[in-house]
Amino acid sequence: MASDRSEKHLDAAISTAAELARADEGGSPRNEPASDRDIVLAIQRGDRRGALSLCARRHGAALGRLCMALLGSQVEADDAVQETLLAAHAGFDDFRSDGSLRAWLYGIARRRCARVKERRGAVEAGTDGADERTADELLDVRRRAEQARELLERVRPTEREALLLRYGAELSFREVGEAVGVDEATARKRVSRALARLRELVKE
Repeated sequence: MASDRSEKHLDAAISTAAELARADEGGSPRNEPASDRDIVLAIQRGDRRGALSLCARRHGAALGRLCMALLGSQVEADDAVQETLLAAHAGFDDFRSDGSLRAWLYGIARRRCARVKERRGAVEAGTDGADERTADELLDVRRRAEQARELLERVRPTEREALLLRYGAELSFREVGEAVGVDEATARKRVSRALARLRELVKE
């Protein structure tokens, strides 16, 4: 159910952010993904279809989580992921292997999400009326989802993006910088400020 998935993603996002707000932000992201060298090699030999398939399998789910956290709508997040992969396929010739492929992908996703928000604004997740849970359970889930969205929205957009890329997409600080177009030191500062802001909000 679309509304259920949307709320779970939002709730998970703020739960993770709240845990990070209480933790040491200097640690490494969890579950560092395998090397993308095979994707880079596929791009270099002109196997665009193979490279796209590998990108979708390896990074599709994480791109979906990032887009969901940025947009707050499962439907728009799914569309943004598809648009990201299509844009990547069209732009493989422009990819430079001296940078991180996943940072390049997340940079595309971030720009796609920004365009969606500019065009439509942040949208509230709808409901399909097919949920079998009780009214109290539904209200509780929606309340927590709204709290999650509210807290994330109270973090400065550039810092929120850096936080989500660092811990949601599990990019290194260098890759976060590549994705948003800043240097590593600035990426670190943005994440640090986002965590500090979340600490304040969690205390409240």
